[in-house]
This record gives sequence, C-alpha cells and structure tokens, in this order.
Amino acid sequence: MKNLFTSIAVCFFLTVLSLCSYSQDNGFLLKEIQLPEILKKQIITHVEKDNSGLLWFVTNSGLFRYDGNEAILLDKFSNPEIAHSSITDILADQNGNLWIGGLDGLTRFNLKDWETIRVKTGDEGDGGIWNESVQSIGQSEDGRIYAGTLDGKLYQVVGDSLDLVVDISRHFGDLFPMASIYSIEEAYPGELWMRTEIGKVVRINIDNREAPTPEYFGLKEFEGQAIRDIYFHPSGNSIFYIPRLGLYLFDTRSGSIEHLAPEQATDLGKTGSVYFTPFNDDEVLIFTNQPNIGKEKLFRYHFHKDSFTVQLVSFPEYLQDNYIDWLQNTGSTLLMSLNNLIVQLVPVKEMFASMFSEPVAINSIRSVYKHTDGKLLVGSYKDRFISVDEASGRKKSIANPFVYDMLHWNADTLVVSTEGDGLFWYEINKERLTPITLSPDRGQNRTRSPRTYMTMLAKAGDTSLWVGTYSGLLLVNPYTQTFRPIRDDQLVQTKILSLSVNEEKVWLGTPAGLAEWDSRTDSLRYPVQGYPVYCITRVGSEFWIGTEGKGILVLDKKGAVKDTIDNRDGLTNDIVYSLEEEGGFVVAGTQNGLSIINRETNSIQNYSQLDQLPANEFNHSASFSQGDTAYFGTINGLVRFSMSDAGTPFNPISPEHIPLLVTSLTTERSGEGTLQNYSLPYQTESRIVIEAGTRYFSISFGGLSEYASQLQYFYKIGKQRDWFPLGNRKEITFAEMPPGKYNIELNARMPDGQQIGSVLQVPLTIKPSMHQTLWFKGLIVLFILLILWGIFKYRENVLRKERKLRIKIASDLHDEVGSSLTRIFFQADMLSSGYQPSKGGEKQLQQIADTSKNALLTMSDMVWSIDSRFDTVQDLITRMKDYLYKLREELEIDYSFEVEGNPSSRPVSQIVRQNLLLIFKEALTNAIKYGDGSEIAIELNLEPSMKLSVRNNYSGKNGLIADQQGGRGLESMRQRAEKMGAELAISAEGEVFLIKLRVK
Repeated sequence: MKNLFTSIAVCFFLTVLSLCSYSQDNGFLLKEIQLPEILKKQIITHVEKDNSGLLWFVTNSGLFRYDGNEAILLDKFSNPEIAHSSITDILADQNGNLWIGGLDGLTRFNLKDWETIRVKTGDEGDGGIWNESVQSIGQSEDGRIYAGTLDGKLYQVVGDSLDLVVDISRHFGDLFPMASIYSIEEAYPGELWMRTEIGKVVRINIDNREAPTPEYFGLKEFEGQAIRDIYFHPSGNSIFYIPRLGLYLFDTRSGSIEHLAPEQATDLGKTGSVYFTPFNDDEVLIFTNQPNIGKEKLFRYHFHKDSFTVQLVSFPEYLQDNYIDWLQNTGSTLLMSLNNLIVQLVPVKEMFASMFSEPVAINSIRSVYKHTDGKLLVGSYKDRFISVDEASGRKKSIANPFVYDMLHWNADTLVVSTEGDGLFWYEINKERLTPITLSPDRGQNRTRSPRTYMTMLAKAGDTSLWVGTYSGLLLVNPYTQTFRPIRDDQLVQTKILSLSVNEEKVWLGTPAGLAEWDSRTDSLRYPVQGYPVYCITRVGSEFWIGTEGKGILVLDKKGAVKDTIDNRDGLTNDIVYSLEEEGGFVVAGTQNGLSIINRETNSIQNYSQLDQLPANEFNHSASFSQGDTAYFGTINGLVRFSMSDAGTPFNPISPEHIPLLVTSLTTERSGEGTLQNYSLPYQTESRIVIEAGTRYFSISFGGLSEYASQLQYFYKIGKQRDWFPLGNRKEITFAEMPPGKYNIELNARMPDGQQIGSVLQVPLTIKPSMHQTLWFKGLIVLFILLILWGIFKYRENVLRKERKLRIKIASDLHDEVGSSLTRIFFQADMLSSGYQPSKGGEKQLQQIADTSKNALLTMSDMVWSIDSRFDTVQDLITRMKDYLYKLREELEIDYSFEVEGNPSSRPVSQIVRQNLLLIFKEALTNAIKYGDGSEIAIELNLEPSMKLSVRNNYSGKNGLIADQQGGRGLESMRQRAEKMGAELAISAEGEVFLIKLRVK
C-alpha cells in the first residue's frame, strides 16, 4: 500500500481473532509490536521495512526508525537532515539506501554512511519536476530507482540526478492535467508497471534502451478514477481496486479486465473501502469497511483456483465500531490499522484456543467447568459467573458472585463456592443459582456460622462435601444445609488452596504446605511443609502436587515424596499453579507458561505467550479436563487445547527466525559530548571500533519481533564462562574499558530458557590513548632510563667537582698556607738556634707574626669561598668591603666603592664568588703597588648582569700594560675570569689604569 492518508494514533495490544468455521484454513493472531512512547501519539501514513529488518514510519512529525529497542526521529533538525516538509513515499532498496519522496523532491539516505543526498530534479529543458512533487518510488530487479510525480512524469535516478523516462500527461493533457503516478514496480522481468490517478494501468519496457513507449490499460468507465491498490501475481494476473466500482482481475498478457467479486458479496468495493494485501504465494487477503458486509468478513482470493473463501472474524467488543484504515504487507509482516490501533496479523495453526483475553483490562479466570451437553461455565473476576457458547464465542451472564470453584454433584446440578457469597446450588438446565445457607450441625451449638469466603470443593459422600474456606475446612451437608468445622488450631487460621480426597483422608493444599486430615482419628499432619501447595491431582496411584519454589512433587498414597520435577528437569517454572492429567500426559500451568510432561519418556514441552497463550501466569487450581479437552485459567483469559496434540511437539515460533542484531552505539568523549551511531545494522563488517579517549560507551541491540518483550538477554566477554543476565534490557554499558580487542557474545532466551538462533558475535576494538600505546610506554621507559643516566652522570659530575675542589683546596693550602707555615717554621727555627741578625730578634718575631696573619687571611678566604652559606651577592659585597676596610687601616689608601642594583638575596655561584673576589684583591694590590697614591675608584653594577670595574691613576711611563701595572697578576686575573666564564678587559689610557670584569 502506497497511500495511507488516514490519521493513525498508534496504540498496541495483543488479542486473538476468533475464526468461525466457514473455512478450515489457518486463522490469524493480532500480535503486539512493542513500540516506545514517542511513537504512540504519531500520525502514521506509511511503513517500510529495510534490508536489516528494521521498520521506518512516515509520520506527521517526520521519519522514524524503529529497531525493536529505540525509535529515532529524523527531520529537518536532525543529523542527517531530512528536509522534506511532507513525505509521500519511502523505499528501502537492495543497496543499503532509503529513498524518501516528498512534495519538494527526492532524497537518498545512505544508511551505511548515515548521510543524506538531495537528488537533483532534472534538466530545465525537461521542465524539471512540477512543484518538485514525488508521489511514488519504485525499484527494478537490477536495482534501478524510479520516481513518479504528481503531474505524471516518470524519472529514473542516474547518479544523483533524475532523468526523464516518460511523461504520461502529454498523452492525456487535455483530459487529465494531473496524471499522478501512485505506484511503480517491476512486476515482471523488463516490465515497469504503474498505477495512476486517471484510471489507467501503465506498462513500459525498461529493457529497451531507446525511449520506451508506454502502454495503457483500462476500461472506459475507469477514466478519471483513481486506482487505489494493485497487486501483480507471478502468473500474470493482477487484482486492483477502484472506489465505487469495486475489484477487478486484470490479465497483463492479454489485457483483459473483468469485475471480481465473491458470491457472498457481489457488490464488494462499490461502497465503503477495500483493503487487500498478498499472502502466501497464491492468495490475497481482502478486508472491507463496506457497511452491508463489514470488516468481520475476511475474503481470501486464490489466483490459481480463481476462487474465494470467507472467514468470519469475531472482533472484541471495543473494536466493534472501529474501521480499517489500511492493510500492508512489509515483506514478512502483515500490519493493519483499525482507527487508532495498529496490529500485526500473524498466521497460525492453532494448538491453543484463547478466550476472554483482554488487551485493555485484565480478565483473570478463577474457575472453569464443562458440562456434558457442551455448555462451558466460567468464573471470571471481570465477567463474574458466565456461560459460553464455544462455537460462536458468545457469553451469557448468569450471576454476579465471584465463583471460586465448581463441583459436579449430579447430572444437572453443581455446587458452587464463591468469594464473599458462600455456597450455591446451580441447576444447569434451568440456569438457576440457589444459595445454600449454612448453620451448625447438631452438637455444634457453640459454632458460629461460617464465613462466606469459600474456596475449593471435594465430594465426601453422597450427602456431604468438603469445603475449603479462607479460615479452615468444613464438612457440609448441602441437603440439610448444615456444616461441621474441622477443629484444629493451626487449620482454622489457614486458607485452603486445594482439596483432594485420599480414601479416609483429606489432603489440603495450604500456604504452609500439604496438610493431611484423618477423619477417623480427627488428626492433622503435614507430609510436606515449608512452602505453599497450590494444586493436588491424582495421576494413577500417585498424587502430583504443584508447589511454590519446588516445582512438582510426586507422592505416594502415604504422602512420601517419590520424585521431583522442577526447572532443572525442563519445567518452565518452579511455581506450579494447576495440573491436569490425560492419556499419559500431565499438563502443568505455572507462573511462566505451560509445561506438558510425557510420563513415559519424562520429556517436557514448554509453551508461553510466544506460542499464543493469552498469558504466561496461570491461576491456582483453575483447570478442568473432559475427555480429550483441557481448560486452564490464566490471569488474562482461558486457554483450551486438545490433549491429543500434547504428544506432537508444537512450537509455531522458530527460534532461528527471531532476529537479534546490534542497532546503535553511544559514545561519550571529553570535549565531544555524547555521539550516536545508528548505522551499525547496515555495515558489512560487524566489528565495533571505540576511539581513544572514550570515557564510556553503550551498545544497544534488538530486532523486530512480536515476541521481543518476552525474551531474556545475556552477554559475556572474551573467555568468560558465565553469562551475565540483562533481563529485558537491550543495552550494555561499559566505562573506562582497557584498550584491546574483545569479543562480545549476545544471547536471547525464551521464557522456558530455550535459546533463540545462534549467539551473536560482536568483535570489539578499543583504541588506546597516546599514553596507553606501546611506543609511548617505550618512550616513558627510555625517558626514565635517561633520567637515571642523567642522575648518575650528575652525581658523577658532582663527585668529580668535589674531587677537584678537594684537590684545589689541598693545592691552595699547600701553596698559600703551606708556604707561610714553612717560613714560620724556618723563622722560628732560626730564633731557637740563637741566630739573632737584628737586635733582640724583634724583626724575626714581627715576620713570624706577619706570616701567621697572612696565613690566617688566606685560610679565611678559602673557607669563605667554599662555604655555601655565603652564596649571595650581598655576602660578596660585605667581603669586599671588609677587605677594603682592612687595607685602608693598614695602608691609609683612598678609595671609593659604589654598588648599583639590589643585591638583596641575589644568589651567586661559588666559582663566581671565589674568582671575582680574588680578581678584586689582585686589582687592588696592583692599584696600590703601581698607582700614584690617588683615589682608587671601584664600581659594582648588578643589573642586568654583574660588572666590576677598578680604576686608578699610575705613573706616566710608556710601555705595555704589564710593565705599567701588574704583570703575572694580570695573567692570573685572565685565568680566573675564564674559569667563571666572564669577560675581562684591561686598558691604560691617559695615565688611568682600568680593569673591567663582566660576568655573563
């Protein structure tokens, strides 16, 4: 269907169409498609399924993609942009593109690259596209794309441009100015067929490389009429529909056209609307809203047999007045819209017949009984007490009480227990309900009348029955309407969940376990306790009990447990609510589906909503079997099936056909925010690559299936042995994953634990950040080694300097202090030997004192030069001033000492400090020795680098500087300046001797 213009507010449900027996062919289920909230209020006009099995919805808000997990909107604000203001048609081609037609042109959506390209609208000489309005898109078998327009032009897409193929309006311009093309398809090899708005079916030969000539087919009465739907069958016949005229069968080989209508509705399509879609290889399903026919009739036309069959469809009450909006086959899915409801039609061969299931309000079935005359009686929390005609599905209300259990008493009479209204006789033929008003039996005078909340019933004799209540057990005579309570302190506080008579004993299913009441001894014991017992069923000489948490226990008559059947044995769940036995099979209704147990082979076949049950959870003891037919009450409807089918494994759902694929990837990187990648389903390689710097990422998966909501998902990574459960969540999130290559395995299982298809393998590569790469780690190791080598070399250099310093200190001590001490030694020795060259030896003593003083000064300078506490400019200046002060005191010299700059806390190295001071001393010595006695000018400039200048006047002799002032002292100063990397300049001009030292 290409034109679906009716507004459809999407709402979804699960219900079953009840099919009458006009035909014995397969019926249909209307199954739920789980859609997110964002789609529930959209107006849908078209649905398309792409090659990955994902659905695309054209809506009033734009284009949506639904992947079974998430619906994403693509419009003029999205990335990529879908700029069309109104979308008229979409087509998923075989090359991974989605073609989007609109009133303003054609767009190609490359799904692999997730990019859109606007297709150019042709040459101006061809007139372009009138109003750029694309009405339909089609594809040939070899992948060529065609576009039909509102004004009757057919274009072929070449590259990203449109080339005109044929202009239908030229042939009918005078009659029909708007020869709109509403569908295009290559129905037969080399033949492109179009349906139009002018009552013509058009064929062109696209194998002809020259300009193709269109052929027109239609009857005179079709002119000016819109052909709304058309289907081409492989046999060469086609069926199409024209409003107010009806259905027609068209032989595309001979060109003959004849009216088509079933005998049951000869005027089909002449009023109202007709909707049809292909089904199977040779059939078309036809529905209509025509008032005199109604949507309840489903017509199936068979091409090869050229015949119709009809099925009557019983719609639920709330759909009685709904009209069909459209019917569409998306390739593997049949979709129908009923006013504001969309359903999927699933063909099914019924094993289970479901009754009373409600998509809107839950209809819990509490009790069921089938009379031998065929009348079915049901106790329902929604409909109360009703009778049902199974042939027609009609319900008849009997009374309002909530019927808990029904006990067959005689041929036409039941005893009925209710919740809140006590006991009743029910006469089946008269459909009359009579209350049984109970009073205490004789001898029970102190006994109060029983509460009216009755539960399970069991026959005790011809005139008595056991009655379970919300607070204990009663023995009741329904004829005398008297009762005797079973007096037991524990029992009177217990709700009776099930009842079964075992000879002289009564077995009671209670919330505390299986209780046994011995009527002979009036004693109570618990053969099984610790968990609730919901049902008790006699199977041969054994008793099978359904429990909560322990599955099924098989007991002998004495209450000893002989066997256990639980989830480990294949039971669908360990909470068992109801049991029925027939023909070698035991059927168990559980909290999670239905299990059929073969008593001979001990094999178990499981069923759930995936297998068309109305619900997965059953009600306790709400079951009944009669002959070959079994009935089980669920929390939403009643299920009926034939026990003879239990021996034939039946599962209409093939696990391999339930899709599972990666649908999107979400990443978060610092500086880039959150990014989504929706193109994964269309990539030829399934590997996922996570870029470096990604803080977290999540992988979403899904797949369109009406059973997806029932599945449980699991995953594991790499060589992990255990599967991690995800429940119904279809997303895996990872944070701060280490870089490397991984393999993620995804697995989905049915409610009974059966795996669907094969495990989905998802290769995953996480790229490392720069600091996580091997080369970076190698550089770090190399850098650390270089640092260690540098430290080693530094320490080695420090040690070398220390050795040099020690050698220098030793040398200086030897040269300076040693020589002074030697002179002192000789001078002292001369005095001690009596040698007195001068009077009294005063001169020798003075020399010893001077030599000792010089030795002390030299020692003080050496200690100062190596003491790191004095490594500041301020300490250097202080030392220089001290030296000047001593010279002035001793020699009475004139000098000036100026310091420019801030010396406070300014550091200076030991080598600079020592050598600068020695140069300073040498310069002063020379100035005093060779100067003319005038003022010595000293300047120390600290900015930007340290500069020292010493200026003095000298005697005016001509010659070399060495001759004028110094000599070896100047050479010594140069050597010291070189040691500390300084520049030394010496000049003698105008009888002014100047020494300049600049420390770099």
